[in-house]
Amino acid sequence: METNIKVLIIDDEQVCLDTLRASLEIFNDVSVVGEATNALEAIRCLQNHNVDLVFLDIKMGDTHGFVLAEHIQSLYPGMLLIFLTGNVEFALSGYDFSPIDFLVKPVHVIRLEKALSRVRNIKGNEKVKAISKIGIHVDGGMEIITVDNITFIEKVGRKVLIHFEDGKVIHSSDSLQKLESIFSEFNFFRSHQSFLIPLDKIEGIYIDDFKRSYNLRLKNAKDGLPLSRDKHIELKRYLTKKGIKFH
Repeated sequence: METNIKVLIIDDEQVCLDTLRASLEIFNDVSVVGEATNALEAIRCLQNHNVDLVFLDIKMGDTHGFVLAEHIQSLYPGMLLIFLTGNVEFALSGYDFSPIDFLVKPVHVIRLEKALSRVRNIKGNEKVKAISKIGIHVDGGMEIITVDNITFIEKVGRKVLIHFEDGKVIHSSDSLQKLESIFSEFNFFRSHQSFLIPLDKIEGIYIDDFKRSYNLRLKNAKDGLPLSRDKHIELKRYLTKKGIKFH
């Protein structure tokens, strides 16, 4: 199988590096392209290698893993992280970095396989997104559409409408729930019970004090679209995974 997950391991204990490397060698689609025992070595590895996934020890001698994680995500937006820790309590502070997983050392191979499966799913979705044309059911047949040209999808009464950047609107005979399943592979997000929006086209999030909710500004959309209060945190988590930082 062709290697497609390039890994950097960062841990200040050589025995931990050796053990994790040996475990990763079990997986044919994983290649360890670098190892580092401190922040300087880690930065050099990232500069010299294409890396998809970083295994990062939380507690190291020269710097805290979270400090290094923040630095990595600022320079390499979207970098996938898996934290390593010998103490589960440390993991509680790491969710701000939206890691793929937290693995307790010594890492059990079954937990490692589960974490790598999540990485494969993310990378697989990135490849699927490159497929820009799909067929959508409409009244009387099917229409071939370009996904990248969609501005948003909305439900109005019993109708489900797909809006495009050029102003075109088509009426889909599929339910919004079915379209949510279809377009999840293309980074669409259910921002509201009546709306599906492409994450890549979000330009702003605004508080709507009157409705006690939020509004979204999307690229090429004339008006703001609603974001439910219960979807606000979930959306920020998705955007953080894509490398967008919130202060």
